[in-house]
Amino acid sequence: MRTVSLEEYGPILSSRSIGEVVYERIKKEVNEGEVTVDLSTIRSMATFCAKQIFGRLYVELGQRKFFDRLTIKGADDNLKTIIQIGIQNALEEAPKA
Repeated sequence: MRTVSLEEYGPILSSRSIGEVVYERIKKEVNEGEVTVDLSTIRSMATFCAKQIFGRLYVELGQRKFFDRLTIKGADDNLKTIIQIGIQNALEEAPKA
């Protein structure tokens, strides 16, 4: 399992450009197999970044593949909540099948 550390982008993820870079980096790794995203150096994240990164991955991969391939480590409860909100927002905006 590969680990993607977000240390170089933090401690706060709050811009669309950083969100896009992080998304692309994680997506590349998750397409090759299981990946751990290390958020231990990230103190906060804008909800639109959480949607842009984790919400988009959740919608694209689907629930099962998202949880089978992606492990989030080092996130405190606040960051976990922000990620959950980002995923929920992405699901609400996703086209219905």
